[in-house]
Amino acid sequence: MRREAEQALQAPTLLSDEERRKIRVLGADLSAIWEAPTTTDRDRKRLLRCLIEEVQLRVEQTRHAVRIVWKGGGVTEREVVRGKPGWAQRTQEDTIALVRELAREFDDAQSARILNKQGRRSGLGNPFTQPSVTSLRGKHGIAKCPHKIAQDPIEGPFTADEAARELGVTMSTVHRWLREGVLAGEQLTPGAPWRIVLCKAVRQRLSGGEAPEDWVGLSEAARRLGLSKSHVAYLVKTGKLNAVQTTVGKRRCWRIEIDSASCGRQGGLFDPQ
Repeated sequence: MRREAEQALQAPTLLSDEERRKIRVLGADLSAIWEAPTTTDRDRKRLLRCLIEEVQLRVEQTRHAVRIVWKGGGVTEREVVRGKPGWAQRTQEDTIALVRELAREFDDAQSARILNKQGRRSGLGNPFTQPSVTSLRGKHGIAKCPHKIAQDPIEGPFTADEAARELGVTMSTVHRWLREGVLAGEQLTPGAPWRIVLCKAVRQRLSGGEAPEDWVGLSEAARRLGLSKSHVAYLVKTGKLNAVQTTVGKRRCWRIEIDSASCGRQGGLFDPQ
């Protein structure tokens, strides 16, 4: 093994232009690589070794102070509470109940990520890991996830990144639509993957297309109807207003048929008489 390492140092293999291109593409979205189901824990450790310059640990009476120095010069500091010798704190009951609920749909690695996104900690005050969730389930008799939720290839349900690919938009656009109420979705708990159903009507409304000339944008629709933009967005989401996504240059925007509103149209000062 040592001889092979010495040979590699003496005659390093240079990356091809294609390999460099692929590395740049992967590096632009590390979170997707980290969360990918094909990425193993061993792969994640290798990624961390490439990103971390050093880890500094200071042991104090009641805590461990951890300081991570990243390759780019950034620093992250964390504190881990020390448990008393021979005594383990108990994980909070609401966290145990959440693990029980998560186990119906997610595996232990996914559950650990969701718990950490919510800022929850184990009984010892540590972030959750796949082994710690497995241990917690075993201790409390919680069965593991029996199977994945069945997914229709057309309607889903889809996660946010899957919905973005289906609709041909970025994931930030999908999250914006979810926040604005334009796209319906649900989460089992905050931090869990989104479940988004893309029926035919939703796809037609969001995937872009042509709209009649007299259909107007969101702001204009709100003005003419005498409603707030958020209320108009709600009417679009619930199907009470006909609307489609259109592309103007590189920008995607709404075109809405205001005459389809059941609340009636408000005449504007500058509307033609």
